[in-house]
Amino acid sequence: MAIVEARGAASGNEERLTRVSPAPVTGWRRLAADMAAVGGSTLFCQGLGVINSLVLRAALDPTHMGIWQALKLLLSYANYANLGVSKGAARELAIAMGSGQIDRAKRGLNLAFTVNTLTSVVYGACLAGAAIWLGHGSSLLGNPWSLGMAALAVLVVVQRHVTFHVTILRCQQAFALTSLTSVVEGLLTLLVAGAAAWRWGLAGLYGGTLFTLLATLLFLHRRGVQGLAWDWQWDEIRRLVAIGGPILLGGVAATLLQSLDKLMILSFSADRAFDLGCYSTTLLITGQIYGLANMFAMVISPRYAELYGRNGSRRDVARLAARASELLAAATSLAAAAGMILAVPLLAHLFPDYRPGLLPAVWLVPGIVMLALALPLNQFLVAVCRERTALVATLVAVALATAGDCAALTLGYGIEGVAATTGLTYAGYYALLLGTSIWRWLAPADRRRYLLMHAGLLIAPLALAVWLTGREISPVEPINLTARLLAVVSIWGLSAFLAWRCGDWRMAWRAAPPVDFTPEY
Repeated sequence: MAIVEARGAASGNEERLTRVSPAPVTGWRRLAADMAAVGGSTLFCQGLGVINSLVLRAALDPTHMGIWQALKLLLSYANYANLGVSKGAARELAIAMGSGQIDRAKRGLNLAFTVNTLTSVVYGACLAGAAIWLGHGSSLLGNPWSLGMAALAVLVVVQRHVTFHVTILRCQQAFALTSLTSVVEGLLTLLVAGAAAWRWGLAGLYGGTLFTLLATLLFLHRRGVQGLAWDWQWDEIRRLVAIGGPILLGGVAATLLQSLDKLMILSFSADRAFDLGCYSTTLLITGQIYGLANMFAMVISPRYAELYGRNGSRRDVARLAARASELLAAATSLAAAAGMILAVPLLAHLFPDYRPGLLPAVWLVPGIVMLALALPLNQFLVAVCRERTALVATLVAVALATAGDCAALTLGYGIEGVAATTGLTYAGYYALLLGTSIWRWLAPADRRRYLLMHAGLLIAPLALAVWLTGREISPVEPINLTARLLAVVSIWGLSAFLAWRCGDWRMAWRAAPPVDFTPEY
């Protein structure tokens, strides 16, 4: 009798969990506000970036511009120098935002600050040594490479402090401040670094960039961002490396997965430069779609860890990730369908020499949607301390993509074959992550909802866009193009309306933050 009652209680608790709509701790409206802040600042900064890139190309000759691009690449490598300690401390802070164990998280932040500072100083010292070696036999200031390396030795330390503070703010869901910081940094980059490059060339660009980073760091402190203290404890640092190392490697593997098609074209294509140049036109479309997904992921990912820290239930976090994925599916399906309808014929009209690179869009654009939908699944695994599973899944996808792209090129299918194998690999990666992440934690009703909602939001708009785009790129005729766009937007609007009504999104939007349940480990 007791066993029957226990089973009945467990069943009732599961039914209660399924009935209550999952939501972030701070609710869906706060998520929408953060999305608006991040989206608005991102668009504004992209506009500033375009203007600044034009200013720099007017101020610098191609050789100096190439040096600056190479130095920026070296600057980005500094993010890997701390072996993932920063990512481990950030994950711990995001969980602590829900559990309330802030003191331990602060200790991790101080340790990460110490490791960041030391590793960036060591990295900067190596760059300074390279500057002296490159300037040997000539003036250090007269050699643009040695001067750049010397400037980079200082820039790398300041940049690591700025980026770590921004990472902490994102974990604390202070997206209004991070968005404002991006705008301030973008404006300073244009007004100071761009103007200095116009006046003093490459040396002015180095000085203006350093001023911009220092001013951004000062702005953060003026806005109340607390400073971090020096601390050291080997055992705790090793623990953070064990957490953050797989997260860091997973990010590297994910970056490799996204760039593997380009690397394989460069390695195996008969006319590699021409093929990659043509292929890059489709990447203009997919890059915008994935950028939209990244923006969404940046805002929602701390909320997974916060909810996990609040009640320790992987089931609750899985249901939240599944529900958030519905929003991402709606946004990316519209962007992908409209992108195929509008961008493909317009790019073909504007750049007729690149027309062969637009045919792969019917494969690559749906594939990038699958890769975008893998983001919430990957972030779920990181939030619930399963980062190694995410790393293994990404490495499997990298291996499959390598084999598929190599086969497509060696068998003579060209860049369209690469796009097909890449798109199919992205779909397989999504399916693999789905099976190893939220699926095992979802109740049968939640699984059915996930499949039905995603199928309804994705299949009709994307299938119609692929069919209308076809194998031949039609000429740009305004009436025909408008009719196709209206057809795609209409079918997407109907799908989104049905999802909103049938998925109880209106009730979820109005609902208060969810009730806590018994922790589940």
